[in-house]
Amino acid sequence: MRKLAKVLMWLLITILLGIGLYTLWCLVAYRDIDTADLLEHYGDGVQFAEIGGTTLAYRIDGDLQSGPPWVLVHSHYFDSLMWQDMLDELGTDAPVIRYDMTSHGLSGPDKKADYSMSRDVDLLAGLLDQLAVNSALVVGSSLGGNIAFNFAAAYPERTRALVLINSGGMKRQQSSRRNASGIAPWFYRVFYFVPTAAYRAFIEWMVVDDAVATDALVQRFHRMFRHSGNRQAEMQRMASFDTGEPAPVLAKVTAPSLILWGKKNPQLPFELADEFVSLLGNAASVEKIVVDGAGHLLPVEKPAETAALLNQFRSGL
Repeated sequence: MRKLAKVLMWLLITILLGIGLYTLWCLVAYRDIDTADLLEHYGDGVQFAEIGGTTLAYRIDGDLQSGPPWVLVHSHYFDSLMWQDMLDELGTDAPVIRYDMTSHGLSGPDKKADYSMSRDVDLLAGLLDQLAVNSALVVGSSLGGNIAFNFAAAYPERTRALVLINSGGMKRQQSSRRNASGIAPWFYRVFYFVPTAAYRAFIEWMVVDDAVATDALVQRFHRMFRHSGNRQAEMQRMASFDTGEPAPVLAKVTAPSLILWGKKNPQLPFELADEFVSLLGNAASVEKIVVDGAGHLLPVEKPAETAALLNQFRSGL
C-alpha cells in the first residue's frame, strides 16, 4: 500500500508540475500582442476613428462620394480582413467600408467596457456619421448579422439594403438560453491557454473544405485574438451576450433584404434562414439563397460566389 501511495503521490506531483509548466509556457508563448506589432503585419489601409469614447479600426475601398457604400460587419472572433478575398469581385461600382468591432481585430477593447447590442449599433452609426455616410447597404455575417439587422431596425432611413449571411440573432430550439450570463467565469479563462492547433480546428469545424483554414488565416485569427486586451474584452462580451427577442426588431426592418446561408453550416442550421424570412414581413422585399458546399464562413469559403450574389442583389434594387 505504501508503495502504491508513493507512486500515486509522484504521479500527482508530475501532473501538477506539467500543468504548471504548461501554464507558464502559455503565458509567455500566447502573451498579448501590442497594436504596433499587428499593424506591421495587418495594417494595410487601416484608419482609426474615435467613436462614442472608444476606438474603431476601419478600412475604406473606393470613393465614398460615388454612391451608397457596402458596409461589411464581420463574424464573431474574426476581423474586417475576412472580407478581403471578396473585394475584387465586388468591383468598383460601390465603395466598401469594413471595420473591426470592439473586442476584435485592431479595434481592441471598448473603453467603456460595453458590449451590448445597442452599443454595437451606436458605434456603427457613429462611424457612418463621422464618414458622412447617410445611406448604406449593410451586410453582416454571423454576429455581424445581429448588428446589421438591429442597425436596419433602428435606422431604416439609413439602410438602403440589408444582407444577412449566416446571421445570428435567433434563439435556437436546442437551447433554452438567450444569453450567456450563467456561464462560469473560469470558462473564459481558457482563452489564454488554448494552443494554435485548437484555433485551426475551430475554423475547420465552421467550413466545409478544411483547405480554407490556411496557415495564414489561422495565424491571423490567433494573433488578432491576442491583440492586447481582446481576450478579456471577449470574456465580457460573451458573458453579457443576449440574443433578445428578434421578432419585434426584425418587424421594424423596411429595407430590401437578402438572406444568404451555407447549406452545411454546423453552427447555425440553414433552416434558420426561413425564420428570418418569416419575421422580415415589413421589408420591401426578401430573398433567400442557400449556398451548396459552404458552411458558416461564406465570405471566406466562397468569396467570388458571395460577391456575385451581392452584386446581383444590388443590381435589382
